[in-house]
This record gives sequence, C-alpha cells and structure tokens, in this order.
Amino acid sequence: MGESGDVTVEGGSFRIQIPFLTQSRAPVLIGTLLEKCDRKPKTVVVTLMEGDQEYDRVSLDLAMDFKIADPSAYALRSAMLLHGPPSTPPIR
Repeated sequence: MGESGDVTVEGGSFRIQIPFLTQSRAPVLIGTLLEKCDRKPKTVVVTLMEGDQEYDRVSLDLAMDFKIADPSAYALRSAMLLHGPPSTPPIR
C-alpha cells in the first residue's frame, strides 16, 4: 500500500493529485550517502465508491497507462470510464 487520496466526483468527472516522494537516502559508495531517485509507483488503483459500497475498480500500469505531463506530474494517456450505480451515467 502506498500513497492514496479521496476526491468527490463533480459533473461526471474527476481529477486528483497524489503526491509521492521519490528521494531517499541510502549508502551507495563505501559509506557515502548520496541522494538517489528510486521510488516510483508501478500500479495505480482507482476505486469508485459511494459510502461503503464499491461500484468499480480499475488497476492502471504507470508505465503503460500514464505519460509525463511535466517534471513533477503524470497524466493518463487516455480517458478512463468508471461505472457506478445503474441509474447514473459513467464517470470519466
């Protein structure tokens, strides 16, 4: 389990930012501490819930389903649809 966040759907769509730290300190060369960037999520799981009821869950691969939007953010390569209760339209 890693970083997570909650968002409210508005107008049939949502956007969310999940910050995660990529810097870690670890001994790299004979006791010298150098900063390195070694943390990177591999999978992003999006779950559509209302109260305690789960309606849809999508598992996305970071390398295949996302592109680098800028040096500090990723964005989906294509739209994603989540399906909620039968009486509601899909959510993008």
